[in-house]
Amino acid sequence: MYFTADCFIPLPCGIIPLIPENSDGRNRPDQSLVSCHKHTYSLPALSRIGSTAYMLMITLSTDFCNPISQDSYDNLIAGIQFHQLPCTCGHSGCLKLHGYYTRGLKYENAILRLCICRVRCSVCGRTHSLIPSYLVPYSQISLPDQAEIISSVEFGTSAAAVMARTPSIDENNVSCILRRYRRYWRQRLLSESIPITPLPLLVCRCFDAFQRQFLQIKCTPNLLFLKTT
Repeated sequence: MYFTADCFIPLPCGIIPLIPENSDGRNRPDQSLVSCHKHTYSLPALSRIGSTAYMLMITLSTDFCNPISQDSYDNLIAGIQFHQLPCTCGHSGCLKLHGYYTRGLKYENAILRLCICRVRCSVCGRTHSLIPSYLVPYSQISLPDQAEIISSVEFGTSAAAVMARTPSIDENNVSCILRRYRRYWRQRLLSESIPITPLPLLVCRCFDAFQRQFLQIKCTPNLLFLKTT
């Protein structure tokens, strides 16, 4: 199922989802940022969740100046101290490499395939995908491109520059991005006085206020991990 921003309790090491007690467990792809209606919520016990590994996310803060490539992602993962990564169950130092999966990203005139690392918590059994902050969950268009599209339209210009630089992004993609932004995100950014640029600030402020990546629509639990030096 999917969770809204109202369904999370902030904890020192992450976010734990609250499960509607009268939930029927069915997927609702469009429930996302919409309200949870008027369910009654309770903190789920591990016995209810069990050890079933369902997918959560950890977004890794990245340098937006670096090129998007498999090499840059691999370097990002190589620089992570896994014992520092938190799990949504509240434990740290319990995440182990679990495998990889492939996701596509519109890049220039093609689809760039990235092998994304997946880790598993040895305490609760949940799996987490390690997502760089230049990706938007469930989207094939990068965060920098989506933010540039929104900024250009908000300032009265067009998204032609993005489509020229990345021909794989077409007018339908642009319309979809703007529709989702206007429906789910514009008012939220205004309410928290969050600017669209610079991107690192945008990402941090969205996770702080909404516990998710900017433009993330589905409410899969997502944590932001800022590398320590």
